[in-house]
Amino acid sequence: MKKYILLIFAFLLTAQITEAYAQKSVFSREYPRIMTSVRAMGMGNAFYGVSNDKYAAFYNPAGLAMNKSHWSLDLIPLTIGVNDNLVNNGTELSNMFLGGGLDTNSIAKILDGMMGQYNNINPVGVFPAFTYKNWSFGIFLNSNVNLLTYNSAMPTVAAKVHADAGAVFTYAHSFLKDKSLHVGASIMGIFRMAYTGSYSSVDIAELDTSSILNNALSNQGWGVLGSVGIMYELPWLRKELNARVGLSFNEFGYTSFASGLDEITPTLNLSFAISPNWNFISSNIVVDFNDLLFMAGSDKSFGKRVNIGAEIGFWNRIFLRTGLHQGYWTAGAGVNIWALRINYAYYTEEMGAYAGQYADTRHVLEVVIGWDQMLKNPHNKIIK
Repeated sequence: MKKYILLIFAFLLTAQITEAYAQKSVFSREYPRIMTSVRAMGMGNAFYGVSNDKYAAFYNPAGLAMNKSHWSLDLIPLTIGVNDNLVNNGTELSNMFLGGGLDTNSIAKILDGMMGQYNNINPVGVFPAFTYKNWSFGIFLNSNVNLLTYNSAMPTVAAKVHADAGAVFTYAHSFLKDKSLHVGASIMGIFRMAYTGSYSSVDIAELDTSSILNNALSNQGWGVLGSVGIMYELPWLRKELNARVGLSFNEFGYTSFASGLDEITPTLNLSFAISPNWNFISSNIVVDFNDLLFMAGSDKSFGKRVNIGAEIGFWNRIFLRTGLHQGYWTAGAGVNIWALRINYAYYTEEMGAYAGQYADTRHVLEVVIGWDQMLKNPHNKIIK
């Protein structure tokens, strides 16, 4: 009898360890990013062949040489995103984690109804920046909260809180007689902190949020990173389509991170794009191949690294976007009215080891108060 009891105990213990490792793997398999453009996510995150705004530092710095604005100032920019599960479960999660006064049994019932679900607030960010033609400087803060419910025998929440803050400078310049070759570089200082933990219903009922903050502050690190990129406008297709090819090597450098933090690994990215324009209509069609050397993340899925996107703009004020991100459809829209710019994106993030395994549908909204002074020639043409 003792033998069977030991075998059962060993099986249960192994199951718990395996399940906990599985949750950690789900968290780690989201494609890693420091900052993501809402405009880009509406285009399937196919943006390495465009990147003509302040986000060039996180895509292809060379794109800033094709910046259409004389100057722009994003003074109060706020981005917030949530997934579908959080939209449905937001009230219950708030009651559990923000002092709703629920007892252990009530919390266990709520968690049981969320079994296997992934809830996230991703991202919550600000990125004020000043951009003038071919250079840009900004400071950023990007954070997210991820919650995954598992273990039906004893409902448990695996939680991961992550935040990045830093400053970034980007410069790009055009070369050759016809200015068809663009080269750019960026340098970034970054501070990162994170917290990961698991909570049963009893733990949540007795939760001390100050301890979470203290643990996050003790699990931190910093780094200095650089990115370089090139874009070349194909001469035989330049006039009609503004066709180009881009290559970038992103986020290489030095980091000093605590052992509990996600590491930042460099990536090599290839992009093809066309941007035909007709009078008051502008457009971008982009195909990206990210992380060609499979250096980022914990998987080797090629499907997770292919993005296709399109954008069409009217009078440089109203924009419609669509694309395929990791095999999933995306959609977005934007308006630019004087000092106010609003962008929205609907997309799906792959949380599994390969495209099509674990889909997480999300919504993200960006609201920017600032100014954008346009050149007289807004369509990527050479200003003499």
